[in-house]
Amino acid sequence: MPDTDLPLAHPDITPPPRERTFELGLALAGAVSGGAYAAGVLDFLYEALDRWYAAKDAGLPVPDHDVLLRVVSGASAGSINGVISAVALPYAFPHVHASEGDAAVANPFYDAWVKRVDIRHFLGTNDLADKDLPIASLLDTHCLDEIAANALRFQGEPRARRYIANPLKFVFTVTNLRGVPYAVPFAGNGAQAGHGMVAHEDYLRFSVDTGQGIYDRAWQYPDDLYVAHPKHLPDRGWNALMTAALASAAFPGGLRHREVERRWSDYLQRSVVIPDEHGMSRVVAIEPKRDVLDRGSATYRFVGVDGGAMDNEPFELARTELAGMLGRNPRRGDQVNRIVLMVDPFPEPDDLGPEYAAPLNVVGALAALFASWKQQARFKPREIALAMDDAVYSRFLIAPTRSSADGSVRWLGGRAVAAGALGGFSGFFAEAYRRHDFLLGRRNAQRFLAEHFLVPANNPIVASWTADPAMAGYLRVRDGVLHAPVIPLVAECDPARREDCLPDWPKGAFDPATLMPAIGKRMDALYAVATDKWKDKLLTWLAWHTYARRKLLALASRRLVDALRKHDLW
Repeated sequence: MPDTDLPLAHPDITPPPRERTFELGLALAGAVSGGAYAAGVLDFLYEALDRWYAAKDAGLPVPDHDVLLRVVSGASAGSINGVISAVALPYAFPHVHASEGDAAVANPFYDAWVKRVDIRHFLGTNDLADKDLPIASLLDTHCLDEIAANALRFQGEPRARRYIANPLKFVFTVTNLRGVPYAVPFAGNGAQAGHGMVAHEDYLRFSVDTGQGIYDRAWQYPDDLYVAHPKHLPDRGWNALMTAALASAAFPGGLRHREVERRWSDYLQRSVVIPDEHGMSRVVAIEPKRDVLDRGSATYRFVGVDGGAMDNEPFELARTELAGMLGRNPRRGDQVNRIVLMVDPFPEPDDLGPEYAAPLNVVGALAALFASWKQQARFKPREIALAMDDAVYSRFLIAPTRSSADGSVRWLGGRAVAAGALGGFSGFFAEAYRRHDFLLGRRNAQRFLAEHFLVPANNPIVASWTADPAMAGYLRVRDGVLHAPVIPLVAECDPARREDCLPDWPKGAFDPATLMPAIGKRMDALYAVATDKWKDKLLTWLAWHTYARRKLLALASRRLVDALRKHDLW
């Protein structure tokens, strides 16, 4: 079908931002249990914006430019933090400080990520009660369903937040196990000659009514699912938003996959940017081969798992939402007006694969191949090139950093969070680990906004106040150039008023031996379901109870202790 036959409603280039306003996008990377760190970053970010706008409304002498959060993209745990943001931002909620203890449970980010997500719930056996059902995952994910339902029920006093767009767009990555078929036509022997391909890297888009002023329908696109405000549960839009987040976070094998149903017409809005015959870029729609799928159906159903397996840092989804498919966010500091801020608890690259063939067995080769698929799917050379340019002000990154427990070295990325052991799963093992990471996220966010999230003082958005001597305290000199904050820190968010302190490293907060009985119980339940239909189970029973179970428990204990010791947690 000619590309002109498919009507694309996404703008090639979006309208310019409002005068004296920075438009922001948040890209929340996949993080497994490191989502607690990202939740802390978001908690401080929203508090800083709340206090700054409250000071402006009170007529206090503070910077008077504006910001507008327009889009949140998420992968895996980032999608969970995205949906919590969608639920919480229309309402007032308390923010978390190290001295306030369990009073923080009223904070929806802290409640979900610190208080409720725990390995002991994952080791339950409720999901295995019906032996006729297949084993969906190694861990019991009923607790995630309960956490999701509780998060959706969150409500408080309505809160006006002028820095939130209406609609606020959410885009969550997901790995589509069913896939979407495409056909590339070639000249050949028959009319149907062509090369078939199947796309598995997918995403779901939502347009959330935040209740912040008039809902601007110009920003709702045909493949956006509308999510209403105020919410009245059960609600199709809110349930679909949460299902998309849970699918994005469904770590393959460990956490249960999710069934996703969406409109078939969503895929008619998929497009690519290609050069035309004159070397100019243009947007071309790509239409799936529908006759392979549900003929005539208005919906399309698939099984969704971890969005991070294909796109763990959904930066580009946020960027194109701000700028459009052909748009370009200005990069120079004196011109920037749109910024994507990525929160990534694990920004460091994965370990490299095998170098020598001789010691590699078939299992190792298959594991390396799987890792190669994942890493190649995530490889984005264009973003690497831009990230290496210090003059690019349209993209920023918040990642964990802290001094080591003894203060001798600087820890960065996954090494700086308690969730960094066991492939990002260790945060699930102790509330103390998750509390540390949440508070570290707040501290890192405070330092980032104060010291790094800056633009040159001659940028037109801030230039009107940077020349005022009364505002000199907000300015910083970086690399010999005077800079101004994108989000000024005022009141209790100002480090001079109250600094978010470095939390103590939680070494020894969790004893691996206390978990072994629950692991054993979960293993027994998995064994019982897996072998329930076997006719001759005597030898299997003997092998399990006299050897395999003991060996597996010993292996789990040894791996757990070694990982925690390597991460200086035990």
